[in-house]
Amino acid sequence: MFRCHLLVVMAGMPEIAVRAMKGADIPANCQMELEVVDSLAALPSMAERKCAAVILNTDADGDTEQFDAQFGPDTRLIICSDKLDELSPGKIARACRVWPLKGIDKYWPFFCQHLLEDLYKQKELWHTRNCLQTVVDTMPGFVWFKDMEGHHLKVNQAFCEMVGKDMAEVEGKKHYEIWGISPEQYAEGEYVCLETDAAIAANPKPTLFQEQVLHSKLGLRQLETYKAPIFDEDGKMIGNIGVAKDVTDEYANKERILLLSRTDDLTRLANRRYFYQFVDHHRSHSGGALTLCYMDLDQFKQLNDTFGHQYGDAALMAVAELLQNAFPKDFIARIGGDEFIVAIFAVPERKSLMYKLDQLYKAAREFFNQDISFRGLGMSIGVASTDQAAVTLDTLLQRSDDALYYSKEHCRGHYTFYEDIKEEIISRRGNGENNG
Repeated sequence: MFRCHLLVVMAGMPEIAVRAMKGADIPANCQMELEVVDSLAALPSMAERKCAAVILNTDADGDTEQFDAQFGPDTRLIICSDKLDELSPGKIARACRVWPLKGIDKYWPFFCQHLLEDLYKQKELWHTRNCLQTVVDTMPGFVWFKDMEGHHLKVNQAFCEMVGKDMAEVEGKKHYEIWGISPEQYAEGEYVCLETDAAIAANPKPTLFQEQVLHSKLGLRQLETYKAPIFDEDGKMIGNIGVAKDVTDEYANKERILLLSRTDDLTRLANRRYFYQFVDHHRSHSGGALTLCYMDLDQFKQLNDTFGHQYGDAALMAVAELLQNAFPKDFIARIGGDEFIVAIFAVPERKSLMYKLDQLYKAAREFFNQDISFRGLGMSIGVASTDQAAVTLDTLLQRSDDALYYSKEHCRGHYTFYEDIKEEIISRRGNGENNG
């Protein structure tokens, strides 16, 4: 609970005024200290004691020239006089109130009571502002208050450090002036927070945003921003408050971790888990058309057994590169061991696909023949396609796998289309599989 101490000085004041001040009701959680003197000259410097108010009888003690030096600029001055017409403009300007001395005896209790209440409210307001400023300045994130035109009315030190400017260079300025971009870039609305400001204006409620801003020196920064509307006493939105955290490095680390979780360590191709995720997601958004080219290296175990895993790893990395060169626009994954899959989200013309596969085989033979350790290698491929969304990925994988092993059994080192052998496969299994 807020508590305050009010030091009030009465100089040259009549006894009735002093009694009224002593008898005034002091606000709850407030303690008043009253000093009564004949003149200000009788007091030492009060600047360090934080005097709340001085009630001065200027008819008895008219010297106020050293008032600020003696009490400080925040001390409130109440001038009391029966010669109001003779008061200089300077004295009146410095005073927060001017009270007559005579003829108002019955009003002194009200004057004193209202003064104490105002002094308490002033202290309470200062305390609230100080608490808010302390919170704002000690927050690790960037804090700002903006009006509806985008002027930054108040920011914290972390914000200034982020943009590399002093408080005076930031407050009152718009986004492009602070972040060092041109007005034209700002007008285009990209990477300048305009969309999130508009979103808050359209739906004025606290909202969490992921947004990017363009820093003139640091480049594109990723921010996690919490914005909330600010309203005036009539309920009209007059701006917003934002609290942001620069998560650029966190995003980069997250992306790296995500990439590692999706990627085969050796070949840098997609791994088995991500293959399933990506293909299923793509089909759910773009239709069911899909062609799988399921590839397996021939004689790979013999290579590992004869020359060691180092040569096996080199062969796998080379095959990954060959596949990327042959199918640059398609999704390629290593799903385990020496098995690879190319996913084509279409049913291409067979002649066109056969040409690509022939080119792949040609490039593979050239590579395998370059090193004696690789000359026994080959590759077998099974191809299966569907244009029906009802055909699941697992079903199509099984068909391409059937075609792959048909190649290994009948024409090792070549490719087989499932459509060419499906009757034989179905006959072998003795079931009525529905083929789409």
